[in-house]
Amino acid sequence: MLKVELLSYHREGHQVFSGMNFDIAAGTCLFVTGQNGSGKTTLLRLLAGFLPVQEGKITINGTKIFKNHDFIAQNIEYVGHQNATKKQLTAWDNLKFWNNICEAHDRVDLEKKFNDTMLINDIKNKPISLCSSGEKRRVALSRLHMSNKKLWLLDEPTSSLDKEASYNFGMLVKNHCLRDGIAIITTHNALKIPDISSTSIEMKKISNTQSETNADPFLSGDW
Repeated sequence: MLKVELLSYHREGHQVFSGMNFDIAAGTCLFVTGQNGSGKTTLLRLLAGFLPVQEGKITINGTKIFKNHDFIAQNIEYVGHQNATKKQLTAWDNLKFWNNICEAHDRVDLEKKFNDTMLINDIKNKPISLCSSGEKRRVALSRLHMSNKKLWLLDEPTSSLDKEASYNFGMLVKNHCLRDGIAIITTHNALKIPDISSTSIEMKKISNTQSETNADPFLSGDW
């Protein structure tokens, strides 16, 4: 189980969100919605350990993740809104690169056991520099086939995907959750993934007008 307690985060005097609480059981998908600037990506980056926990607590099965880098590496997979692909390599070479930097026990025999849910085979020999935005996204999401980690953090994963690819992505998440995994997905679009437990939270953008004025001596007139 993932548990978030009284989680707050601020950046340069701006409160991004405050007092967030939720818990997610194994086998569940959480959709995080909200307008731009409400803190969706910041939340994922906190859960991934990329940002420091300023206030509150994040635990997985009772283990705190803050500064617990080995635990994070073993249990959390993050795919951001940028695809993290090398444009000079082919789609297949990108997947081999990601497979090779996995822990040895997590590596997949790509030639024999790769599950091509995101339909990479048709573009496997195509350089990323020649791929469309949707094709690049499909390559990035195919990394999830090589992940045995229980918690997936996915930042707007269906951006640039067409209807077929979005459906295939849903099947990828469904299979992960049916194996007792957890997926947390930020999205602006309604995603329907059948036959799994799912829930959602909507993040609200906090107005920082007053705090910004107080923090800036020029705006407050103290000059």
